[in-house]
Amino acid sequence: MNYHVIAQFHEKTRYYWNYSKDSLVDDLLIPLIQKDVRIAKKSGVETIFNFGAISYFTVLATKKRLSLKGARIPNELKDRSFIQEHNITSQIINEVKVLTKYSNKSILQYALMEPLDQIFVVMKFGDEVLDLVYKSVIKPLGEEFGYKVLRVDEIQDSGFINQQTLENISKSKIVIADLTMESPNCYYEAGFAHALGKEIVFCIKKDGKVHFDLSSNRFIEWRSDSDYREKLTERLKAIREKQSD
Repeated sequence: MNYHVIAQFHEKTRYYWNYSKDSLVDDLLIPLIQKDVRIAKKSGVETIFNFGAISYFTVLATKKRLSLKGARIPNELKDRSFIQEHNITSQIINEVKVLTKYSNKSILQYALMEPLDQIFVVMKFGDEVLDLVYKSVIKPLGEEFGYKVLRVDEIQDSGFINQQTLENISKSKIVIADLTMESPNCYYEAGFAHALGKEIVFCIKKDGKVHFDLSSNRFIEWRSDSDYREKLTERLKAIREKQSD
């Protein structure tokens, strides 16, 4: 099969045609999910392309390769009836499912959610020390910076808690992941946020154990509430400055 994509980029439409399935995933879908900035060629000239600026896309599949026939873009990709006949966007969405035991949405659907001025906090709850840190430091500090701050135990909506967690990670501009208690769920949720290209602030109590290969990530190591507040304040200031550039 040959795969083709029609993508809306700001006020312009971009067309990609005659991709293999592997190339479709590696060169288009994964950069879209991760909101990558990549080098692309336009009229033979290398330019920077921001996949995060794509607002929607359509995926088509054909047995035969499309040809230009003297045009800059295959005429079929501008033919509404052809697009309707060969549209496999839903099928692709279903094939890129992310752990169905956690969710019935695909990672593509999560990646396309519009982020809010929200911080989602990934941490083990029910622990006296971490609950106190969340209520006295993380939540009020995030609100001081103008964000809505949410932890999974504060979600009021009905439904599956794991799906609500993923949706709130997707809708948040920042994810704070405190891995102090070595919770497997917290590592999974932090990994999901990383896959979406979220701004993640990793935290851990001093002398806590970090699993997996996270040594390259910058952690806030905290000893006390005041230490946590001071270091998190500096990190949020840095993020705000970066996002305002």
